[in-house]
Order: sequence, then structure tokens, then C-alpha cells
Amino acid sequence: MGDLLLSIPLLKKTRELFPEEKIGLVCRKGFGDFLIRNGAVDFVFEIKKGDEESYAQALLEISKFSVRNLISPHQSFRTGLFCKKIKAESKVSFSNWWTFLFFNKHIKRDLRLPDALRQMSLLSVFDEKLKGELEAYARYEKPFESNEFGKLPSPPSWGDMSLRSELMKDAETFERLKSTYGLEYKGKTVLIFPGSVWATKRWTCQGFIDTGRKLVNEGYEVIIMGGPGEELLAEKVASEIPRAKCLAGKTKVFESAQLIMHANLVIGNDSASAHLAAVCDTPLVAVFGPTVLNLGYRPWGQTSYVVEVKEMQCRPCGKHGHNECPLKTHACMKEISYQDVIKAAHQALS
Repeated sequence: MGDLLLSIPLLKKTRELFPEEKIGLVCRKGFGDFLIRNGAVDFVFEIKKGDEESYAQALLEISKFSVRNLISPHQSFRTGLFCKKIKAESKVSFSNWWTFLFFNKHIKRDLRLPDALRQMSLLSVFDEKLKGELEAYARYEKPFESNEFGKLPSPPSWGDMSLRSELMKDAETFERLKSTYGLEYKGKTVLIFPGSVWATKRWTCQGFIDTGRKLVNEGYEVIIMGGPGEELLAEKVASEIPRAKCLAGKTKVFESAQLIMHANLVIGNDSASAHLAAVCDTPLVAVFGPTVLNLGYRPWGQTSYVVEVKEMQCRPCGKHGHNECPLKTHACMKEISYQDVIKAAHQALS
């Protein structure tokens, strides 16, 4: 989900460059509805990873349309084979030794850029102004360097991923969620996401508990969130924080976004929750362990703080993290105290 959310600047710029065109999106099953409801795309063709029938069905549905431009930020050979079966006037992807087999336009993937802008750079084949803006940004900006408090530089206005204005149009969903789950939202609400797909990217359970307790003592309403499969972890954290509510597994992506958008702060790991906070323009504190910022997948929000142990030679131990620490210590997360996170939270809330 996080990778898909990072494509929002690409989708927004596509809408700007081709205002008369309809935008279709091929994505993992269950993810597309969020972008349709927010107007980022017009059609969704969902697939199940590894399910050949779902791929064939998506291709059948796409064949009913006349495709002008096909843009593929995904770099796998399998995606290339999929794209080869789609008729389009132009096909754009990142340069690779095999991309000439499937695409007629190629862009170098610029590792100086955050991934949100890397994906957006695929559109530079259609827009010289964008090409110049991206080159200037890569040359002069420092998007991966946080300040003394952990705050990251804000995205440029021409390349942000905010959908807040669209989300604000659905006040009814937010009010329904408040009523259903007995939420207060009286100007002091913090959402905590303790989960992650990768086990090593999860900060310690006790760290989240101590952070939640401290915020409750300071008068904040604390809500523990998470996706399917994260319910047990979220419930464990919530059970140790007085008056905290647990909504893990109970809300769809669009509903979670409504709760995030109206909150004062989101605290989580380097995971989809960080990117969803950016979409909602909600202040964020993200705990980074096995991954590092210059991999490119930093939170792309206006008010994003990162807590990490910078001087640790084993970081990064991989692009995505692991299910188990390769050194069996998980020191990159265990050495981060709840006081470190609270300090960043106070900065974000101020």
C-alpha cells in the first residue's frame, strides 16, 4: 500500500498534463477504491499477485479502452510482460537492460530523488518544465537530511502527495466513525500504528505502550490503528494504555484516512501509515530501524519527523527490512527510547 501511495504525485501530475484523458490504474486487489474515491484515478483494474486469471481478466478489461499512454513505475520483468500485452501509443518505464523489449520511452531512475519524485519523473518525457524542476531539485535540495529534531524537508508544491482537499469533502464518513466507535476528537487526538508488514521495521511493543501512556497523561486521546493481520499486536498495545481505543482491522483505507486527517498526530513505523499521513497532511512521527532515508522511501508529508539511530553501521540491512534481524539483536529499534519519540511528537504537535 505504501508504494502505491507514493505514486500519488505521478497520478496528480498526469491529471494536470492530460486533463481531457481518463486515468486507469492497475494495482493490487483492495487498494484501488481509495484512489477512485479521492479522484486520483477514474478506473481501477485490480489483480491478485501470482493469480494468472486475475492478470488475464485485467488485460481483458483494459483492451476495451483506447490507451494513449502507458506509464509503468514498477520495474519487474513480469510487469514488463504484462505491459507488452497492452496496446498503447507510447509506453514509458525506467531504463533497464530489458525495457526496450516492452517500452518505447525510457527514463533513468534518479536515486538522488525521493521515490515519490522518481515515479513522477516518468512524465518528464511529456513535460520539459517538469524535467527541469526535477533536475534542479535533485541538484540543490537535501530531502533525506533531517534537522536536529528529526524533521524532514517538506515536499515542493509541484510534487506533493496531499489529497486532503478531496478527503475533506466526505464529512459524513468521519462523523459516522466517531459515533460508531465512541471517539472524542476534541483537538487532542493521536493515532498510533504499531504494525508493519516486516517484523524488523516494527518498533518495540513497549516503546509504543510507554509513548501512548505518556500522551494519555498529557491529556491526549490515543487510538491504536492497524490493518488486517495486525489486530493482536494493536490490541496488546491498547490494553496497556489507559482509555486507549483499538480500531485495528475495523476500518477500510478510506476510513482510516478520515481518522488520520482529523487527528493531531500520527505515530508509526516506516510503513504505509506514514505515507497515509502524508496523503492527509497530518503531522507524523515515524520510527526508522533497518531502513534508512536515502533509500528514497521517506515519508513525503509537509510535517514529517523521523526518529532513528543514525550511527549504526549495520543500517540498512535491506531495502524493505526482514522478518528477523540478521544480527539477532534488533538494536536499531531497541536503542530508540520512548523519550526520543515523545520529544519528536512534542515538536510535531507544537
